[in-house]
Amino acid sequence: MATWAKFSDGVEVDENVFKVLAKYAPDGSLDVFASDQHNSYLKLTSSYFKHVGEPREANDDDVREVCRRFARGLEGVPTAALFNKLAFESPGFRELLGEKVLLIGRLEDTNTVEIDGGKGQLAQLAVNPEDCADKVDGFKTLVKLDPDHKESWEKNLEWLKDIFERSQKLGKPLFNEVLLFPRSGESKVDMAKRLPDGLVKMAKVFGPYGHFYKTQVPVLWADEDGKVTRVSNPDTIRQVAEAMRDVVDRPILLLSAAVDFEQYAAQFGIVSDIVTGPMCGRAYFKEVFTMPETKDWDSLEGSFKTVALPRIQQIKNLTRIVSKPWWHKFSWMDDGAKAAVKLDAKPESSGVKADYGY
Repeated sequence: MATWAKFSDGVEVDENVFKVLAKYAPDGSLDVFASDQHNSYLKLTSSYFKHVGEPREANDDDVREVCRRFARGLEGVPTAALFNKLAFESPGFRELLGEKVLLIGRLEDTNTVEIDGGKGQLAQLAVNPEDCADKVDGFKTLVKLDPDHKESWEKNLEWLKDIFERSQKLGKPLFNEVLLFPRSGESKVDMAKRLPDGLVKMAKVFGPYGHFYKTQVPVLWADEDGKVTRVSNPDTIRQVAEAMRDVVDRPILLLSAAVDFEQYAAQFGIVSDIVTGPMCGRAYFKEVFTMPETKDWDSLEGSFKTVALPRIQQIKNLTRIVSKPWWHKFSWMDDGAKAAVKLDAKPESSGVKADYGY
């Protein structure tokens, strides 16, 4: 397959990968709804059962049901959506999500392999990319890292290199996510203080092995057992984002890393002109499972649409108007690639119109 673009580090992007991205985001604007957090969904859905008075814990079938309902509830608003195999392998899932949304499949298992007494966590596959290539438009991986744990660092790097190579052979874009994970007994505040240094170290080494780099940024505050502690400031967040931009030769997508939407919206606003877009999940919707209006599956889906869609649209509008196009890190593009996208696309109106007499 012909090479249609190149990153400045020499990594080539073939025609198939480019065409997938151009099909769903021809104007360069790429926002991703992330809905692949299996263990989190188990906890959230169990809280829903407790809320509605059903005395049981959630299982995989329940997670599948929630994901299918949320896929339909998205109503085609985001450019792309990320789901795990419980969802994307279920019958008729593509029809629920809609043909206009780029479908990204999570490859890694929700559970890592612990080594060295839990000090290191190794990613493992839940599904081989070759086995689901006909069901999804792109792939996503996640590795959890402690930069000071050499063995897990090196083994996860080799694992990721292999997945990226296989994704390239299949002609599918790979969204590469890297997380700093908490050490045993570490508080949220102490872990958050390690983020500025750790994020840049991880980005420099792991950033090249994918078509997109999905990362968090330092937090403004940490909420632990009801106590809110200020951790960093907007200047720190922006400086770290700029440092990652400078060492990662890939477009960056911002994840929420389990913060509430109010903090995620602030984080995204601070770095919106540095990143390409969001790859956000729970911050959009996590409270809908126990809202007073949520009484059964149908009302859960309704609560999701009420709460999540305006939030997604808010971040999507900012992405479309301020953020970098997904092709901005290419050092070269073929004429065919240039013709497949709208290089001179102009920001569109947010759709909110008012005359305040200014």
